[in-house]
Amino acid sequence: MQIDSGEAEILRTAVEDYFCFCYGKALGTTAMVPVPYEKILRDPGAVVVQGLPEGMAFQHPENYGLATLKWILENKAGISFIINRPFLGPASQLGGPVVGADAKRSVTSPSESCGPISVKTEPMEDTGTAVKEVAVSVKKESEDPNYYRYNIQENQHPCVSSEVIEMELPMEDSIPRVTSETGEDPEAEVKIEGSTNSSSITNSAAGVEDLNIVQVTIPDNEKERLSSIEKIKQLREQVNDLFSRKFGEAIGVDFPVKVPYRKITFNPGCVVIDGMPPGVVFKAPGYLEISSMRRILDAAEFIKFTVIRPLPGLELSNVGKRKIDQEGRVFQEKWERAYFFVEVQNIPTCLICKQSMSVSKEYNLRRHYQTNHSKHYDQYTEKMRDEKLHELKKGLRKYLLGSSEIVGPEQKQAFANVSPNETAAVQPIEDMAGNLWEKLREKIKSFVAYSIAIDEITDINNTTQLAIFIRGVDENFDVSEELLDTVPMTGTKSGNEIFLRVEKSLKKFNIDWSKLVSVASTGTPAMVDVNDGLVTKLKSKVAMICKDSDLKSVCCIIHPESLCAQKLKMDHVMSVVVNSVNWICSRGLNHSEFTTLLYELDSQYGSLLYYTEIKWLSRGLVLKRFFESLEEIDSFMSSRGKPLPQLSSQDWIRDLAFLVDMTMHLNTLNISLQGHSQVVTQMYDLIRAFLAKLCLWETHLARNNLAHFPTLKSVSRNESDGLNYIPKIVELKTEFQKRLSDFKLYESDLTLFSSPFSVKIESVHEALQMEVIDLQCNTVLKTKYDKVGVPEFYKYLWSSYPKYRIHCAKILSMFGSTYICEQLFSIMKLSKTKYCSQLKDSQWDSMLHIAT
Repeated sequence: MQIDSGEAEILRTAVEDYFCFCYGKALGTTAMVPVPYEKILRDPGAVVVQGLPEGMAFQHPENYGLATLKWILENKAGISFIINRPFLGPASQLGGPVVGADAKRSVTSPSESCGPISVKTEPMEDTGTAVKEVAVSVKKESEDPNYYRYNIQENQHPCVSSEVIEMELPMEDSIPRVTSETGEDPEAEVKIEGSTNSSSITNSAAGVEDLNIVQVTIPDNEKERLSSIEKIKQLREQVNDLFSRKFGEAIGVDFPVKVPYRKITFNPGCVVIDGMPPGVVFKAPGYLEISSMRRILDAAEFIKFTVIRPLPGLELSNVGKRKIDQEGRVFQEKWERAYFFVEVQNIPTCLICKQSMSVSKEYNLRRHYQTNHSKHYDQYTEKMRDEKLHELKKGLRKYLLGSSEIVGPEQKQAFANVSPNETAAVQPIEDMAGNLWEKLREKIKSFVAYSIAIDEITDINNTTQLAIFIRGVDENFDVSEELLDTVPMTGTKSGNEIFLRVEKSLKKFNIDWSKLVSVASTGTPAMVDVNDGLVTKLKSKVAMICKDSDLKSVCCIIHPESLCAQKLKMDHVMSVVVNSVNWICSRGLNHSEFTTLLYELDSQYGSLLYYTEIKWLSRGLVLKRFFESLEEIDSFMSSRGKPLPQLSSQDWIRDLAFLVDMTMHLNTLNISLQGHSQVVTQMYDLIRAFLAKLCLWETHLARNNLAHFPTLKSVSRNESDGLNYIPKIVELKTEFQKRLSDFKLYESDLTLFSSPFSVKIESVHEALQMEVIDLQCNTVLKTKYDKVGVPEFYKYLWSSYPKYRIHCAKILSMFGSTYICEQLFSIMKLSKTKYCSQLKDSQWDSMLHIAT
């Protein structure tokens, strides 16, 4: 590109305009914002300019040579501004009228193209030369249709050949877009020519020249244009949805929250965004390039929002109170054909997979369809798509009505023309769960061994609910855990009464009593009483049916662990902690002032936690946060006239630190014992490991080695501090051994299951010794055992070991805890409220069975 010296000013003006646009883009606006060159040069760290040639400093374009100006225009796609500290000025540098350095441009709406469209351009001030001819070619960039390429051709003299300067500038939102308003293709080529006769130049005060459009060429690839624009729109929606979800997670809600992009930009440090791709600056999706948006979606799992301090003028405490019913979203009929969704009881439901969406929002429906179904259903077009839609609607009606055995011919005829909305409204919930009960009955028939877990809770109606779960193993060693029944208990709650209810529930499913292996309970007297407990009754029942059977009784591992933890209650510590937390958090003024204090001191926590004795993990979490906020609590209590001498006592602080460490160890054990489908041998291994740790800690404390008590170590000052807590460790160890004696009775059977190749033959039952010897000498199975481990190994166990296979199936079917019952009670507590407490027992059974 060769440029005359007389045209140097045009290059400088073009570069200056592009710098203004980039600076405005960095500030979060599409308007051109004048660049404060002097402020940037005085404070180079405030604004960083990327993309300039290596070794070249940023400065005003009038200080650049022609070669540099040409290089900037040719490589401007890689130039960007990053604002570290915005300059405060009039209107915060935004909102004021922005006038280009070279011209005023006014363009009428493309819809008024019947008349001439004029563009007025001022002559350059330095040269005083009027622009003779301008040709503008608007073309779609290969990657982003929102970016256009301008080819500007200038003629100073009629005899001099024209030279072309290519500039790539993003369109501003304030400028009407020809492609979106006229429905014409973005490849449309618009040529603007001015009069070459000098007499056409008027002697007005502005000294401007009128230019008229003389030719418009529009290729007819309408379908490709719409497809391209729609893809860009979807891409921006995906990025915006990603940012909204991440911002919602940052403020503690489980749904997307609108991101205040402008507030985040002008308040750096309030919200930190980690995980953005290298070279991509966080800003609203409307200002991001396509390549940047794609890189952001690729790095979605690494992006994280962190709210360091509240954004000015934004109340985050009310953000979580989302009221969907006030958003006015209405399901549109066109979405049925486009995404195969229908509205069932005001909830959008997918006709293909029956999944429902929480909000009638087109983006959610489109994303679900494109992610899960578009690959197979895009092939249906026009009439075929309508036929497929009708077919899927009929399938949904059958799905809502249930199987043919449940619904008779008369009912089918009555529902033939009923919409999904009406069908769901009249369909009983028992019918919806009917197929699940039938499948459970079929599954129980395939069990070679099974166990049950039983627990009870009192619901909102003051009625005791007995929950019965079954865990079974089939011949392929596939394990299933299912809710068998929930039984309301009225009147006495003796062991005999509970037994009658359990017997009735097992009879309802035609369960074979001879395959019952064990029963897990919480260890209450009604469950384990020697004379009249449930376990005693069940053992008698099993012995009557199968004399060789020995029903195992297992007390929930988690409950004894929780009871053992209460041995570390240390009331002189817990009473101070609980009273202090309650005094601060239960009074609105105190709580507000305390949270303000934590914020001013830049504490890692925003408040304290209430202690709830019934919650397993509450004690450890409350103590840990209280200890880490000890200085703030002491300062606040003293300033309110309620000083606590214990908070300044070294002995009390050491007791608190020891209790923090021990409760955190117990919490770690408790969490590892929770979860579905845990194998009883693995749970017992965790308990044995914790007992070994207690022995190690006892030895370490005797030497004042506090390596495993980091909190106590941080406040310890004497070499004998650890000796004071040895009795607590011994007491805790004794309590664990006492409460877990049930598992000690079955230790040999558990060991044979978990370590078949290393168990001693003398400890194995005589009926299994021959098969175990053959197994231990089988190198093929030994290799498979080393490779896959327990319990996956038993799926490969040969049928030539029938007795050992039955033994392993029995151990694999055992419940180690009643955790699954506790989880059901949590579901019941959330769903059985005063507004729906009048449902029938059969309806509750169906709802809970579906929920689990």
